[in-house]
Amino acid sequence: MGDVDAARILYFAAPYRWLEELLTGWCKAIEHPVSGMFREGSGCPSVASAAQYVAPLALDDEISVALYPSSIGHTSFSVTAVASRIDDGRVMVKVTSWHAWALFGEDDTGAVTLRAQPLPDWLRDGLAASTLIQPATPRPAATPIRL
Repeated sequence: MGDVDAARILYFAAPYRWLEELLTGWCKAIEHPVSGMFREGSGCPSVASAAQYVAPLALDDEISVALYPSSIGHTSFSVTAVASRIDDGRVMVKVTSWHAWALFGEDDTGAVTLRAQPLPDWLRDGLAASTLIQPATPRPAATPIRL
C-alpha cells in the first residue's frame, strides 16, 4: 500500500527506495556495510539515476526485485534493480543508479570534500561476479510538457 499513489498504481519514487535497500543490503552481505565505509571515510555517492516503467504495477501485484551490475569502470559503477511480476515473470520496472567511489574529507573551512578513487578490489570483484545487464533508460516524452 505504501508504494502506490492515489490511482492505486506504483508511486514513481518507490523503485528508487527498493534499489537503495538492495544495494546497501548487498554491501552488508559481502561484509562492507555502508556504516563501515563511512567510518573509513569512503563511499559511493550516486551521481545519476534513471527509471524505466515498463508497465503499470497495481496495488495487489506481487513482485520480486533483484539487483544486477550494469557497468564497472575505474572509479565508477552502476547497478540496476529489476522488478518482475511474480505470476508471469514480466519485467515491470527497472531503476539504475550510477555511483562514483570516493574518499570523504573536509577542507579548511569544514566543507565536505569528495575525491574520486579507483574502485576497491572487494567492490570490483563483487560486481564482476554477476553478469552485467542494460541499465534503465528513460523514455523521452512524445511532446514537451508545458507548465
